[in-house]
Amino acid sequence: TLSPLRTIVIDAGHGGKDVGAVGPHGTYEKDVNLQVARGLADLLNAEGRFRVILTRSDDRFLTLQERSSIANKAKADLFISVHCNAGLNAASSGFEIYFLSEKATDDEAAAVARRENAVIELEGLGGKARGKVEELLWALARNEHINESSTVAAHIARQADKRLGSLNRGVKQAGFYVLRGTAMPAVLVETAFITNPKEEGLLRSARHQQRIIDAVYAGLLDYEKRKIQARLAHSATSGGGG
Repeated sequence: TLSPLRTIVIDAGHGGKDVGAVGPHGTYEKDVNLQVARGLADLLNAEGRFRVILTRSDDRFLTLQERSSIANKAKADLFISVHCNAGLNAASSGFEIYFLSEKATDDEAAAVARRENAVIELEGLGGKARGKVEELLWALARNEHINESSTVAAHIARQADKRLGSLNRGVKQAGFYVLRGTAMPAVLVETAFITNPKEEGLLRSARHQQRIIDAVYAGLLDYEKRKIQARLAHSATSGGGG
């Protein structure tokens, strides 16, 4: 049976002149994101049945649009963007995963999207051009992908719950530009709060990074298995004409 996840694009958030959030001990989000993204790519590549593409494999700046168009050009079956969370309150902690929606789940979710979207200021697009890009991106965000995205997110959140031992903030929705531009199911992972000194320490530790990678990986395999089972059940009921 063909995998529903033949091509997976993994996006390490931020990079280059855009360092992302910075931890109290000076850890750059862009560096953690790259380590996690690469580790996840290695695990998926080891399976031997996925085509895995990293939007960046080194410390370079990419616009949000460049990230989604890499996924679109590759005709990816899934886009996953890796980030670290940041909070005004140093005590904020935990893992959360997002999929796209025009309305944010809550004020906190809206703030996360605003922060991740702020990179657009570094892209040098004028207001009018930016408005055009936004319109176009919303047109691409089709509901079918949003439903699949929510299922992927749920599987990953469930595995994070089992494996991370940190607070699981669950699945949320918000209007991330980087997800809007993708013509496939897409999720954005906020692995932990880099602004929380304890979690910053975890994000720097190879052991905890591996736990995050394992959780995302296991969630993806759960999703793949569920999709294959559903397809087999469907072809059985429709007389094998799947």
